[in-house]
Amino acid sequence: MTNKNEQMIIEIRERLNLVNQSVIDPAKFEDADEKEIQEIHSYVTTKSSFTPSEATAIADALGQIRK
Repeated sequence: MTNKNEQMIIEIRERLNLVNQSVIDPAKFEDADEKEIQEIHSYVTTKSSFTPSEATAIADALGQIRK
C-alpha cells in the first residue's frame, strides 16, 4: 500500500471520529483505488462535522472500495 493511501485513510478515520476506529483499517485498503480514496478524503476534509448518517455513508463507501 502506498504511504499516501494509508495516510488518507487514517485522516478520514480521525475526521469521522468513529467510536470503533478498527472498522476502517488502513491495511485493508492495500489494493484500493487511490483516486476513489482521494475523492472521499477531499470530501471529508472539507467538512467540519458529520451527521451520524453521513459518517455511516462514508464508512459504507469505504467498505465498497476496500479490497
